[in-house]
Amino acid sequence: MEEELQKLLDKQAISEVIWRYCRGMDRMDKELTLSCWHPGGTDDHAPLFKGTAAGFVEWLWPIHAAMAATRHLVSNITVELNGDRAATECAWFVHLRIPRGDDIYDIMGDGRYLDHFEKIGGIWAITHRTSIGCMTRTTKQDPALATMDPPLITPNNPESAAAPWSRDTDDFSYQLFSAIRD
Repeated sequence: MEEELQKLLDKQAISEVIWRYCRGMDRMDKELTLSCWHPGGTDDHAPLFKGTAAGFVEWLWPIHAAMAATRHLVSNITVELNGDRAATECAWFVHLRIPRGDDIYDIMGDGRYLDHFEKIGGIWAITHRTSIGCMTRTTKQDPALATMDPPLITPNNPESAAAPWSRDTDDFSYQLFSAIRD
């Protein structure tokens, strides 16, 4: 029973690393993103990038910073454990909003992350990630469809402002998580 419980705890810890990567990328939190790899970890997003994880994040950061918004989603996480090593596969979906001049483009793509994990010093993190892209679609946004004015869904509370979001650590989620730590 104790061995089975440890397997569940390890699988949960590994899944949280995969989810943390998405959060770090979408909140432009470089430290959080880099925490997903052990020092010296590598990343293969070929042909876009192949090298160290630190190099990947440094290369990608200004590219993502120029975007209006990003959304990274993962699902179907499969984890195979072997002691302090693991192999994972998960499906990813990304939506990138990119301004170019007066136009805005949306790139939507999906694929899989195939990760090698190791538990070092009690910490699970990626030692190598391979990203395999499957489908990509780029569309130019139609300005007439970019807003909900007039609303397609009638608001119940039109006087209430929507909760603001931010692509960085000023996002409300950081305040929320900080509040429970105090």
